[in-house]
Amino acid sequence: MRFFVKVRIDLNKLNELGAKLQNGEADRSAIISTWCLADDPSVGMSVWQAEDENHFENLIAPFRNYYSEIFEITKVVTAAEAQLYHSELYHSPKRVRKNISV
Repeated sequence: MRFFVKVRIDLNKLNELGAKLQNGEADRSAIISTWCLADDPSVGMSVWQAEDENHFENLIAPFRNYYSEIFEITKVVTAAEAQLYHSELYHSPKRVRKNISV
């Protein structure tokens, strides 16, 4: 399960966070990728990998202290997973299809 996370870093704690990331004290293993906004580098966006929502909450918990604001946390899928999900949904026997004449 993947989660898209958009946060504002607390600039007063940036040096502490940087040090913990650099020395390996903060576990980044669940973070797949990270970006910052060009116009506001204090806003970070990342994709996290977790087994489920509880696992994700445990992974992000140590980082929450370094965020002054959490804008968004959203479950995400890859494009291939989205196609598979759409295909399964479309071909599901539960889906009711109606023929429409044009």
